[in-house]
Amino acid sequence: MIDKSPVFARFAEPRPDSVYPVEVAVACVIRDDVEATADGEVVTVSTSPDGVTTPDGRDTFTVRRSQLIS
Repeated sequence: MIDKSPVFARFAEPRPDSVYPVEVAVACVIRDDVEATADGEVVTVSTSPDGVTTPDGRDTFTVRRSQLIS
């Protein structure tokens, strides 16, 4: 994902000398209902609240429900 450092600084401030990947928090909104899978529940989210996208412009992802924090 690409954006300015403060967007990702909710856990720790990413720095140029950080060892990647780093754990970050990104604001998101739920776009689809929770779906049960063999590995647990998944949900489709959009990172549109802060305008965060992947290098190719994606802002919608399927993630484990356990990865979401409130």
